[in-house]
Amino acid sequence: MDPITIALGLAKLTGLDEKIGRWIGGDNGEKVVSQVIDIAQSVTGTNNPDKALAAIQADPNQLLDFEKALSKQEHELEKLAYQDRADARAMQVAALQSGDRFSKRFVYYFAIAWSLFAFAYLALITFADIPTANIRFADTVLGFLLGTVLAGMFGFFYGSSAGNERRSEQQDIQQAITGKH
Repeated sequence: MDPITIALGLAKLTGLDEKIGRWIGGDNGEKVVSQVIDIAQSVTGTNNPDKALAAIQADPNQLLDFEKALSKQEHELEKLAYQDRADARAMQVAALQSGDRFSKRFVYYFAIAWSLFAFAYLALITFADIPTANIRFADTVLGFLLGTVLAGMFGFFYGSSAGNERRSEQQDIQQAITGKH
């Protein structure tokens, strides 16, 4: 099996497949995959990722040990997965310190343009007649604009709910470790 499949299989066993999937989906996904597999191999005492996955699938105690080890490394994995965001924030800080007015305000202009486009599109598909053949496309574009573009901008300017997700996932891990479901 390829490393990503193994890492996602391990994630699914722990119930953290959504979280680990987000980590893997970032720019440092290969490094996250490697670390998750390393944790599994160290817990099972094997050098083969396939055998580590099989051992964790077969033995509930190994699964519990893997979840504990993953929980201990969670901060490092999260940090590794989101390093690319630090670069974007550093770029914005540098832009704000520059003397170029356009560079300072580009993020705001960009956000305003996408917001206006999204609201115009929303008004258009709400009040205009859409041909039956295009309804599916209109729905897809609307979902993208609301779920990705606007949500991303709100996350950038006002922070994301990653902290709340992290607390909820930590509670899930703690419940799994203590055996209380």
